[in-house]
Parts: sequence; structure tokens; C-alpha cells
Amino acid sequence: MNQPNLMNRIVIMADNEVGVIADVTAALANEGINLETINAETAGGHGAIILTADNYDRALYVLNQAGFKAVGDDALVVRLPDQPGALAGVAGSLKAAGVNIESMHILSRQAGYAMIALKTDNRPRAIDAIGIDAVV
Repeated sequence: MNQPNLMNRIVIMADNEVGVIADVTAALANEGINLETINAETAGGHGAIILTADNYDRALYVLNQAGFKAVGDDALVVRLPDQPGALAGVAGSLKAAGVNIESMHILSRQAGYAMIALKTDNRPRAIDAIGIDAVV
């Protein structure tokens, strides 16, 4: 059986304040760590920054040393046809299997396919519901 590709991510929970993203990115840049992806959202007075870096372990260490509440997690990387309804089909399959989607974002779209990062509350059940061939 194929092994699923997991994307190691860093999640930072922070107050919704001016300069937080500048401080996070500066802490990493000062240590020569290159960002691969970054996504930030706020709700009320709080926010979440989700990122990947070229040196995951070092980035996690640097951010925590700088005083950020940074934790590591991983997400499945799923390859879908880039067409209407493909993501709805995956979400419906997960719903039917009783799997909660905790986070999701589109990583790339090219050559007729979309690559999706998908974090769920039950990875084995998610893989069964989606099908191992869709998980890259």
C-alpha cells in the first residue's frame, strides 16, 4: 500500500495585532529559514498563522524561542481534478465517514489538477474515505 504524503506545518496562535506577521517572518529570516507557504486568518481578537518552511524543526524551535505559541502538525496532501465539484466530493466522502475537516487550503493548481492540504480529526479514516490513490 502507498504511504500518504504528509506536509509538516507550523501553526502559530497569536493575538490579532499589528506587526505579528512581520515579527514571525523576521524571526525566521534572521535565522536563514525560508518560508515555503504561509496562510494567516483572524477571528475576533485572535489569529492563526499556518506555515511551512525549508527547515521545519529549526523553524519550530526559533519561533518558540522568540516567544510565539507555535506547534507542529501535519496535513494530508491530496491530488484532485481541477474541476467543479471535486472538492465537494471529497468533503462529502469525509462527512459520510464521520471525519471532521479541521483545516484545508489549496496548495497549487496546474495541469488539470489541484493539490490540497487537508487536516482532519482522523487521518486513517480520512484516507479510507478519500482513497489512497488521491493522497499523494
